[in-house]
Amino acid sequence: MRFKLIILFCFIFVNQALIGQQEYSTSTDTHVFWQPNTKITKDDYRGVATSQTEKFAREYGITAFASVGIWSVLDIPKKKKDRYRKYEKVYFAPAFERTTSYVAITVDLLQIEMQNLYFDMCELWARWARRELQSYQDSLKATGVLSIFYATVKEKMHQNRINMCSVYVNDVFVKKESGAFDKWKTIVHQMLEQLKMWATTPEECYRFVSGKPIEKGYIRAKKVISFGNSKTYSKNKNSN
Repeated sequence: MRFKLIILFCFIFVNQALIGQQEYSTSTDTHVFWQPNTKITKDDYRGVATSQTEKFAREYGITAFASVGIWSVLDIPKKKKDRYRKYEKVYFAPAFERTTSYVAITVDLLQIEMQNLYFDMCELWARWARRELQSYQDSLKATGVLSIFYATVKEKMHQNRINMCSVYVNDVFVKKESGAFDKWKTIVHQMLEQLKMWATTPEECYRFVSGKPIEKGYIRAKKVISFGNSKTYSKNKNSN
């Protein structure tokens, strides 16, 4: 009897350990979501050439084009009574779209590396957004805070990313300044290191892979509060 109890205890312990180590899928057939060990390769660029890519190829010699963006969603407690005692959940995840990212047959690895830095820039500003929202939450210590500031922070996040990418394009691809890519790579990686505690988690990626809330008792917010003219930066049915 004692032997059976020991076996049962071991089974329960192992089962709980496996649950605690649950692995989350962080990619789909069409998208790869940012993770520290994820490497985007030439095989992930599955799109076809467009008039725009051909134009940039002629004018700037660009032979790889990464289609990236930051997906985000706000989930709230399903029951109205819980909205006064449970915090909202906000998820951010940089996404690389395989089906619209394109490389020419003659592309070299450096061109792909240059494009992949856009993905890291997305991660940088996703981390910034998490930190901003957490600062509001820590300061006000109340439910509803994330719902109020989510749209504003998201808007700033996208605009900051766009501004950074624009300067990067000008330095690296337009002006072709000597050492510009290495300089930018260093800057981005240093900033990522400074914000490492706000890194995208596998759970956040899985929120978009699954397309539904991962926290029991939560639903996706149908409306978000905005204090300005909201813009759409990435088209996907899983973001709000």
